[in-house]
Amino acid sequence: MSAVILGCTLLAPTQALLAQSTDSTDDLKAQILQMRQQMQAQQQVMQKMQQRLDELEAKASSQEKTASSTPAAVAAPQTPAASLASATAPQPAVPAPYRPPSAPAGVAEPLPEGYVSLGNTGNLLKLDLVAQLDTMLDNTYMGSQDLFVPSSIPVRGQPFYGSGWRTNLSARQSIFRMDFRRDTDYGTLKVVYKNNFFGSGTGDMPYNLQYFYGELDNEHYTLLAGYNISAFTDIDVFPNTLDYEGPNSFTFKYGPQLRFSPVLYKSEAGTLTLPLSMEKPNADITSTNGFSPYSRLADFTLGLRWEAPDWHVQWANLLRDLGMQDSTDGKTVRTSAYATQLTGSTKVFERDSAQGWVSSGRGYANFLQDISGLGLDAAFTNSGQLRAIRARGWGVGYTHGWTDSLSSSASYGYLRISPGSALQLDQDLPKSTKFASVNLAWQFSQRAMLGIEYLWGQNIALTDLRGQGQRVQTTLRYDLNP
Repeated sequence: MSAVILGCTLLAPTQALLAQSTDSTDDLKAQILQMRQQMQAQQQVMQKMQQRLDELEAKASSQEKTASSTPAAVAAPQTPAASLASATAPQPAVPAPYRPPSAPAGVAEPLPEGYVSLGNTGNLLKLDLVAQLDTMLDNTYMGSQDLFVPSSIPVRGQPFYGSGWRTNLSARQSIFRMDFRRDTDYGTLKVVYKNNFFGSGTGDMPYNLQYFYGELDNEHYTLLAGYNISAFTDIDVFPNTLDYEGPNSFTFKYGPQLRFSPVLYKSEAGTLTLPLSMEKPNADITSTNGFSPYSRLADFTLGLRWEAPDWHVQWANLLRDLGMQDSTDGKTVRTSAYATQLTGSTKVFERDSAQGWVSSGRGYANFLQDISGLGLDAAFTNSGQLRAIRARGWGVGYTHGWTDSLSSSASYGYLRISPGSALQLDQDLPKSTKFASVNLAWQFSQRAMLGIEYLWGQNIALTDLRGQGQRVQTTLRYDLNP
C-alpha cells in the first residue's frame, strides 16, 4: 500500500510538468503566428509606400521632360564647377550684384564663393589667378607700350611724331591674389595680397605689388594698415576699361598707409562714413641744381562717403607737404599742397551703371594717372622759390549690359595743368591731355572673357604743340576664382 502511495506521489508532479510544457508550447506557437501576421502586414505597407514613391518619381520625371521641351522654361546651364561651388561654399545673403564682363579683374571685393577653411584655425582663404593677354595696335609710337598714356604721345616736332603703326603683346595684367579672413571678437579680420606685372624691372613680366594690407571691419568702423590704394582714390568709380591705365584724369596712387573709417550714420537707405588716412609721402618734383625731393610730413586725407545700395558719392580732401633739399649743405625749400575731389557712381538700369569724378588742387600731380612720375607736383620759380603746380581734371564712364554675358563700356577724361610762366619747367611737358575709350566684352564661359577696345588720346605740350594717338586693343582673360 505504501508503494502505491509513493508511486502516485511521484506521478502527480510529472503530469503537472507535462501539462505546463504543453501550455507553453501553445503560447509560443501563438506568439510566432502573431509575429508572422504583423510582418506580413508591414510588408504590405512597405509595398504600398514603394508603389507611391514610384508614382511620384514618374510624375516628377514627366514634369521635367515637359519643362525642358518648353522654351520659356529653359534655365541657364550650370557647369559642374559652379554646381560644386554653390553646394559647398557659403552663399550670400542677397543676390550678387551684376558684374559686367568688361569689369577689371581682381579690383572689387571678392565674391563669397570659393573660400576654403585652413584646418581648425578659423582662417578662410581664397586664391585667385588671372591670366590675361592684351594685343595692342597703335597708329604711332607711344612712350608707354603696355599702357595707353596720352601724355606719352609725341607732339609735332618731337621724335617719333607720326611714326606709323606698330604692334605689341602684353601679359602684364595677369594677377595673383590671396584673400584671408576670419571672425574675431572685434569684427572680420582680412589680410589681402595682390600683384600684377607692371613693375619697373626688365623683362616682359616685372613683378609689381598692388595690395598687402590688413583690415578690421565691423559695424562701427574699419581700420586698415599696410600697402594699398590711397584713400584719396575712389576705386568704385574707375570705368570698365580693358586698358589697365584707364582715363588720364583718374586719381590713382599706391603706398603704405594707416586708414580709419568710422561709421557716422547707418540706416536701411545707406551708410555715412568718415575716411581718414595717413600715407607715405612721395614728392614728385624733378631734381635740379643739386636739390632732391623730400617731405617733412606724411600725406593726410579726410573725406565723407555716403554708400547706398544702388549708388554712392564721396568727397575726399588731400593735404601734402612738398620740399626740396640741397644734397651739399642740407638747405631746404618747402611748400604746401592740397586737392579736393568729388566722385560718385549709380546704377541706371538693371545692367547699366554710370561713374563720374572731378578733382582740383595744387601739388597732387603724382596722384593723377597721366602725369604721375613727370615731376609736376611742384617747381622752382625764377627767384628760387618752390611752388606747387595747379592741376584739375574730370571724367565720366558708362557701362551698358546688353545681356548677362555681353557688355560695353565708354569713358572720357580731361586733364589740365596751369603752372604759370614764372616756373622753371621743360616746355615739352604736357599742359593738357584728353582720353576716350569704348569697348565690347563677351563672357563666353563662366571664367573666360574676350574683349575689344578702341582708345583715343591727345597730348598738348606747354608749347601748345599737339599730338594724337589711337589704339585698338584685344583682351583674352581667364579668371580662375573671382
